[in-house]
Amino acid sequence: MALSDLLAPSLQIGATILSAGSKVAKGYGYRAVGARRKAASEFEAQQLEQVAEAEQGIGMRKAAGEELRAQIVNSLALARAAASGAGASDPTVLNIMAQTSGESAYRQALAMYEGESQARLDRMRAVAARYEGETSESDSEIAQKQTKASALSTVLSGGVKALSMYNKYWAGNDTNGFDLT
Repeated sequence: MALSDLLAPSLQIGATILSAGSKVAKGYGYRAVGARRKAASEFEAQQLEQVAEAEQGIGMRKAAGEELRAQIVNSLALARAAASGAGASDPTVLNIMAQTSGESAYRQALAMYEGESQARLDRMRAVAARYEGETSESDSEIAQKQTKASALSTVLSGGVKALSMYNKYWAGNDTNGFDLT
């Protein structure tokens, strides 16, 4: 047996091992990418939840501002009424104060609704981001399983080719029961 007779089978076995190894590594790469995508989606979801909390606070602050504005307007109405000689119980003054209070209640409710609405939207975005991360992770697990199956197929195929080369180069006419041709 010459050294050159070992070259083809050795290259075949080496190529099979490298090919299978690269497929396994590719599978681990898929898995790592999926984990990173899930982590990024989780981070995004946490940020969106913080924004939702801030939006609620903004709505509450706007509502408090509207209440303060109504108190100032009513106070000014009373002060002007008193300065003009009218009493605090004058029907016109009471009417202005009631209208101001009604408008203020409406604006407070609107500010609270806007804050809650934006917060709800941000929470829904957070849920979507988490779902996207979980989907990426699941897809990467499937891809890793597929690459492992492909690596196994490569090993089996390479083994059959190596055995065929064994029959061709070393076994000669005596195949010891292995006839792959």
